[in-house]
Amino acid sequence: MDGAKATIRRLERDPLSPLARHALGLGVLLLTIVPAYAYFGSRTTQQESEIMRMARETVEATDSSVEIAEIVEIEAHIREVALRYEIQPILVAAIVEAESEFNPRAVSRRGARGLMQLMPGTASSLRVSDTFDPYENIEGGVRHLRQLMDRYHGNLPVVLAAYNAGEQAVRVYGGVPPYRETRRYVSRILRRIGRPDLVPHRVSSVNDRVSSVNATVIPVATSRIDPGFALFSPPSLGPTPSSPRTAWAERQALEHQVPAKTERKAVAAPAEQSAGAREQSWSSRANGQGP
Repeated sequence: MDGAKATIRRLERDPLSPLARHALGLGVLLLTIVPAYAYFGSRTTQQESEIMRMARETVEATDSSVEIAEIVEIEAHIREVALRYEIQPILVAAIVEAESEFNPRAVSRRGARGLMQLMPGTASSLRVSDTFDPYENIEGGVRHLRQLMDRYHGNLPVVLAAYNAGEQAVRVYGGVPPYRETRRYVSRILRRIGRPDLVPHRVSSVNDRVSSVNATVIPVATSRIDPGFALFSPPSLGPTPSSPRTAWAERQALEHQVPAKTERKAVAAPAEQSAGAREQSWSSRANGQGP
């Protein structure tokens, strides 16, 4: 005890001793780090808890077989991969919720698989060997999302539309395509991450379907933009479908990557053709079997 008192008196007499300088430096360091950690740490913790709450509520609402341990693992993967690619984890979580409802074993009718619903061709191009592995799927999906963010300069509505409907659809329409499913998808995710101000304005019919006259590309909202979700001015509007059936057919062609036929081989027509033959020929062309 006497030795400790002597040390304290010595520090008081010589405040610039090595020990005092060390203690003073440590105090300054703590005063610098603690407030910063409290600020950024609270934001990170809040976002993590929001992702966990989102995942738990989704799994409970869908009566999924996903276990709580899987949710914890998925949340950790989302946070780690998203931060590595400089994307907000809550955005990735919202996409996972919309795509697979946090089910790593989800398979769509079109064959998309896993948490971020990667198609086999897309997964292969992203070097994802096991689409049902949560980490591989998130890694590939976030890498694809990062590519879209760079390609469209952070324009979130367009990025989300490209993730949902494909880049070719965005290219054809010069922005968010007028597909009801894509509109709902984009709106759902933007609202889920707390950015309803970025939801594209509606300029077609109010009953949430493609109008035969008013259908058009949805322009992008540009107000109240933060650095994390910067937008760019959308290009000029693309062509508008003439009818709901035309819009559906165009989407099917885009989804299946059907190449346009530019050449037709000349075939000598018979001198006469019966009505039954003409009807059969028309039916074949309507079903995509003829030239």
